[in-house]
Amino acid sequence: MTTDADRVHPLQTFGYTPRQANFLALVARHGGYFLRRQYLAFTGHLHGLATVRFLRHLLARNHARPVPVGTGHAFHVYARPLYAALGDEHNRNRREAEWDAVDRKLLTVDFVLARREDTFYATEAEKSAHLDSLRAGRDLWPSRTYAARTRGATLTTRYFVDKMPWHRMPGEPRLWFAYVDTEQTLSGFETFLVQYRPLLSVLSCGVTYVARSVDSRAVTALFTRVLAKRTVIDPTVRDLLVYFRVRRDLENGRRGYASHDEMRRFVDLSSYFGIAFEDLYAAWPLLPDYTNLDSELRCGRPLWCQLRIQQMDQASAKI
Repeated sequence: MTTDADRVHPLQTFGYTPRQANFLALVARHGGYFLRRQYLAFTGHLHGLATVRFLRHLLARNHARPVPVGTGHAFHVYARPLYAALGDEHNRNRREAEWDAVDRKLLTVDFVLARREDTFYATEAEKSAHLDSLRAGRDLWPSRTYAARTRGATLTTRYFVDKMPWHRMPGEPRLWFAYVDTEQTLSGFETFLVQYRPLLSVLSCGVTYVARSVDSRAVTALFTRVLAKRTVIDPTVRDLLVYFRVRRDLENGRRGYASHDEMRRFVDLSSYFGIAFEDLYAAWPLLPDYTNLDSELRCGRPLWCQLRIQQMDQASAKI
């Protein structure tokens, strides 16, 4: 798993070793809760005095609090100074959560620990920056708007409030959106797919379904059914040229040159072509002819969204 050194270093100033600081950064970014066995899995150590000292230090400094879970307890990393040191002082993971949410957060940590080599995007800032780099328009992002607490203040729009982890595998072009499921039904997964469908339609991506117990046939059927309803964009070379010409006219202030049908098609294609074909648009005026646009169109088209199912070891249910 990839963790930036600048996320880890500030936590060492609180008296934690580099490995402990790395683990706390992982937990803070992926839910805020952890179990003793998860810390042992991260360090590769057996339970011993070093683990006892680490947990005592956490509790004594009021950086974490014990939370009863079954016959044992979990630890909630909640201290504002720790999150502030990570550059995310107001992360909602600091808040106490109901058991259903805690269970999902613990399974999320298990999932992240199981994929040590992947690069993860956990916070709203990280996800936003990554989608901006892919030129995925914000109108495609799952969002929720909150009313202002004071009269006259503006509404607040928050993105990716599900807080599910995203990840990239080494050498893999796809961006994977994970859905960590601890529910008895697939209704939450269906809601997730519907909310992310616009992004899934235009990115080279996949969905990782994570659960302790999985009915693979039901998950696959739901995934196929929901994405089959998406707005499928299967553009032709003519569409590509319409997009290029209308965009050039708009950028040059020539709004009246495009027909009504061309403008409507341009709007439909903007998110798709805006993400995948920026380089080709920049090179378009220099191309000697359009004979190679068909091959360029096929090469630039996003890969079809795939489904991966990761059933976690039943040990992930243990406290």
